[in-house]
Order: sequence, then C-alpha cells, then structure tokens
Amino acid sequence: MTDQPLAHLPPAPEGGEQPRVVPSLLSTDLERTAEFYTGLGFAPLWLDGGGRLSRFLVVSRDGIYITFFNEPLGSMQQPSLSGMIYTFPNSVDALAEEWRGKVEFLWGPDLMPYGIYEFAIADPDGYCVAFAERRSPVS
Repeated sequence: MTDQPLAHLPPAPEGGEQPRVVPSLLSTDLERTAEFYTGLGFAPLWLDGGGRLSRFLVVSRDGIYITFFNEPLGSMQQPSLSGMIYTFPNSVDALAEEWRGKVEFLWGPDLMPYGIYEFAIADPDGYCVAFAERRSPVS
C-alpha cells in the first residue's frame, strides 16, 4: 500500500486501469471548484495532501480525473494554462445534451478538420476543458 494520495484513485471504468495523465491545477477556491464540477456530474474526492498541501480535490467522471490544489507552488501564484485540457468521455453528444443550459460551451460540439468531435467549457478559474472523441472528418 502506498502513501501517495493519487494511488487511491479508483480505476477508470472502461479499462480497469489507472488514468495515465491526471492534470493537477491551482484553484482559487476548492469548494467553488467542487461545486462546479459536481454540478456537471463529476464525483468529488477530497484527499489529505500532507506536508505543504493541507488537502486537495480530485473530480472524476467517465474515467476522466482532474486534481485541484489550493496553495500556490513555486512560481505559480494564480491559475493559468496556456492551452487546454483535452478529455475523452464515454460520449460527447450525451455529455453535451446533459450539460446544455447548465454551462456555457466555448464552442461545439463540432467535428474539427483533424478528426476530433469536441466541445469545450471554462471552469471557474478559467481553465479550458475540451470533451472530445475521435471521428473521421467528412470528405
């Protein structure tokens, strides 16, 4: 048994494997972040970070995991991300239908020329999270 908090994440339902990439993002308000994501059907998991991190939040849904911490580390004093986080849920269309009217979509769902069908949202700290699935572009 490991003492590492992320080792306690449940396996992804579709493959029974631990997630391979788990973003860890600064949140200015963990409770607000938890409320936002649980309102979209993510399951919250609060973990004791020990040491410098008093606690942090893991949200999960459809094998997607995102962690959030509330104490700036190193040079990161404010939430920032120069790009976006791509996730691959069970169904983009089902998720978009479920969330329509609950959260503003930044774009989509649209089939992009690179063969990804996607839509994106921004969370309370401004992180852009895209929900995508691979599809063939229309010729």
